[in-house]
Amino acid sequence: MERAASRESDRPLVTLADIRRVRQQVAPYVRRTPIVPFARDASEIGHERLFLKLDNLQVTGAFKPRAAFAVLQSLTSEERARGVVLTSSGNFAQAFGYAGRLMSSPVVVVMLRQSSPYKINAAKAFGVQVVLVDDALKRQAFVEEVAKEKGMTAIDSWEHPFVTRGHGCLGLEIMEQLPDVETVLMPVSSGGGAAGVATAVKLARPQVKVIGVQPRRANAAQLSLQEGRPVTIDHWDSIADGLSARYPGAYPFRHLREYLDDIVLIEEEDIREAFRSLLLRGKVVAEPAGAVASAGFLSGKVDLDGKTVACVTGGNVTEALVRSLLGTTRVEALGQG
Repeated sequence: MERAASRESDRPLVTLADIRRVRQQVAPYVRRTPIVPFARDASEIGHERLFLKLDNLQVTGAFKPRAAFAVLQSLTSEERARGVVLTSSGNFAQAFGYAGRLMSSPVVVVMLRQSSPYKINAAKAFGVQVVLVDDALKRQAFVEEVAKEKGMTAIDSWEHPFVTRGHGCLGLEIMEQLPDVETVLMPVSSGGGAAGVATAVKLARPQVKVIGVQPRRANAAQLSLQEGRPVTIDHWDSIADGLSARYPGAYPFRHLREYLDDIVLIEEEDIREAFRSLLLRGKVVAEPAGAVASAGFLSGKVDLDGKTVACVTGGNVTEALVRSLLGTTRVEALGQG
């Protein structure tokens, strides 16, 4: 199945001015997360080439709140009062719940039944009404149905332009905090996060490389770039449940084509090894999806010579998952395609 993209082909790409305006608006509600050096061993201390943008320390434990506030702020006061419906694998649900609570906007989120129970309960704790479905490819259609039934506003988190603008704020932070960065690594799922970061970085400093990282078992965006159009993968199977998109959004895909230098693929064991390294050497707790960008560097899949920032995009994990990732037994995927 290919996502309808007719209306997205005519929409202008996000500009640096767009991102800067959004950043001013969302700044009071989100954290400016730190960038810290990461040494793979003692010999690298003081000479680090990898730096971690710690958005696992963002207010909801993942990088999504900037975009959630951007979307809600783009609505009219009447639309916010009626509330919004969207789909999420978990972190956007929490971000919208947090933003909705502060902006008095009810939030309903459609999630896959096999989503992480931890993330489902965390979303509910923010006041989100969660609706569970089984078919990953029909989630947005169900969002439209629920919104119509409840008189709420349907948000297409794959295509909404303020998602890309909001995530672009992360790219601006990186450019300000580490001006001499040479490469930025960002996980890719539906594409909004990578599109926003790539757009901000490239428009602010064109010489910086921006590389997307995807699990080989969740590589819809990488295949789409090869095909030159958004395509849907037949099967998804990764421990990185936060990267559950079976296809990229048409609008963010246009930004990926324009600004992303490459997408590299990593293996499931690369994610596990990155998780362990971040935790044991860096004292950083990352969920599997949040460790994917770092895994691109630590597995040697990208150029290791330049100064590199890897975005740790989330840290929402359970104790059971941490124990599994630190052990030797295989961690089963939290969602199946």
